[in-house]
Amino acid sequence: MKSLSQLFVTIALLITTACSGSRSPEGSAGAATSELGQQELNKLQGTWKIESSVWNGVPESGVALSVTIIFQDDKFIVVDRDGNRQEEKIRLMPDQDPKAIDCWSKDGGGQASPGIYFLEGDTLTWCSSGGRNRVRPTSFSSNVGSKRSLLVLKRETRK
Repeated sequence: MKSLSQLFVTIALLITTACSGSRSPEGSAGAATSELGQQELNKLQGTWKIESSVWNGVPESGVALSVTIIFQDDKFIVVDRDGNRQEEKIRLMPDQDPKAIDCWSKDGGGQASPGIYFLEGDTLTWCSSGGRNRVRPTSFSSNVGSKRSLLVLKRETRK
């Protein structure tokens, strides 16, 4: 069984592969959310489970699938099965094609990790660059060597 620290490192790699860096994201930390961006954020609000996860072309194991993601206002919160939490900020740009998403550390510092997303009903597909890769993906793929994370999330239904 993995130790708690190994588990959280794995989770951090999956979800926030490059949300933090050494400089502030241009136009992200203080940028006003467009009306369309706010509408999209509203659609994401709530609790989601990871249905599938691929990092750098390699499908992730059951550890990743035990993570819960909570979208709350302009942030997402990663919660592992032991209740450990990690927060990141997001900004949506739904007017781009494909729709764009940036994430970075919750304090607004660091370099944004560029990504794309597709939301259909209760399914969210999110592909983001990781490591030193700062090029926004143009397709929903994670091939070996791409340093991309590809997640498919399902909204949890309320009981």
